[in-house]
Amino acid sequence: MTFIFDAKRWLIVSPHADDAELGCGGVIAAGREKGINIHIAVASVKSENHLYRDVLTTSEVREQELIESMNFSGCSYSIFYKTDSSNEFDLASSSKSAFIKKLDSLIVDFSPQVLFIPVPSFHQEHKWVYDCCMAASRPYKITKENVIILAYEYPPAGGGDSASWDSSKGAIYVDISNYIDRKIEMLTLYKSQIRSDNTSLSLKAVKTLSMYRGMQCNTDHAELFYLLRCVCKV
Repeated sequence: MTFIFDAKRWLIVSPHADDAELGCGGVIAAGREKGINIHIAVASVKSENHLYRDVLTTSEVREQELIESMNFSGCSYSIFYKTDSSNEFDLASSSKSAFIKKLDSLIVDFSPQVLFIPVPSFHQEHKWVYDCCMAASRPYKITKENVIILAYEYPPAGGGDSASWDSSKGAIYVDISNYIDRKIEMLTLYKSQIRSDNTSLSLKAVKTLSMYRGMQCNTDHAELFYLLRCVCKV
């Protein structure tokens, strides 16, 4: 898996602020340490009510948490859709073609050598973003250089459309044992999102998943990625 660390530019598409860190936080820390230019494209930053605690988290709070995480990790970022606290916004019912055009432009401008996209899971907005990413990265649209495309998971990704995904889809493990603490530090900056209980969006769940993936590849902590496309030229 060292070949992705030979790249100069990574683009990570994140449905919401914090998804990239949940799925790729360890790899982000390792990549930045090696001087890789990492850009995180966040699909949507919006206000939302948390059903489990009946608290409104405004888009302004979400964006500030994102900024703090980006400053900590040293990544650049962009936001495709941002609404203020007075507006309701549903990404999953938005125009896919409009989003794909935005992503097309970003891919052309940034010219990533590695593209990370979310697995579809059970979350309707993650499914929506996954579909858009697959459309924006189809082979004839990315022709200037070989772009490696990887799908990343996150703790709740074991349900829904990605529940059946396993190593037969081309699983790649990255040893993040030296970077798990940095990943946890990134996630603690999302105070409105990370839960303190034993649910799948807790720091405990993040560590448990990384230890489970580590066990599968004989290391302490690992992140799992699905290799969707990599062209070997001879």
